[in-house]
Amino acid sequence: MIGAILTTLSVSLNSYLKKEFQLHQDIAVVKPYHTISSQHSGNEVYLSLIHIERETGAGISFSRKNLSPDYSQRGAPGWLLNLYILIAAVYQEKQYEESLHIISAVILFLQNKSVFPVPLTGTTLSLEPVHLSFTELSNIWSICGGQYYPSVVCRIRTLDMNTGEVKQLYRTLTQTDEQYEEK
Repeated sequence: MIGAILTTLSVSLNSYLKKEFQLHQDIAVVKPYHTISSQHSGNEVYLSLIHIERETGAGISFSRKNLSPDYSQRGAPGWLLNLYILIAAVYQEKQYEESLHIISAVILFLQNKSVFPVPLTGTTLSLEPVHLSFTELSNIWSICGGQYYPSVVCRIRTLDMNTGEVKQLYRTLTQTDEQYEEK
């Protein structure tokens, strides 16, 4: 599902960038961030997963589903996850100014596309920029080989990960409290 989310985002971003800059080929690609310096071959916008965080603000609850009037099931609690992605305009040094135009367009796209559906999953997710300190940003780019590229880090929230596996099956009570009191 995480791959489908990043792919959906890259397809939408490619469509936007092609229209905005009259491009004929895709430039937004899903690639791991550690390959930015080592495999850099051309002018691209990298989308990379950099962190997965469990969202605990909503609490933890077991999924319960009524199967029939007589039975219900309970499954393990789902995990609500936030995904952190790095979106970087990776351009050759001679084209630094062009990379700034591209990252500006990416930011406008993200601002306009703050909520997006993910096809085939039935999920709609929200996207927001994340503030990083200089130290955190430096750590990320150190992992990438030390060279900084114009970039933005975004949080995609909230992905519900749940296998739907049945943990327990319950028989539903059919008598009301009043019926118990009479007996």
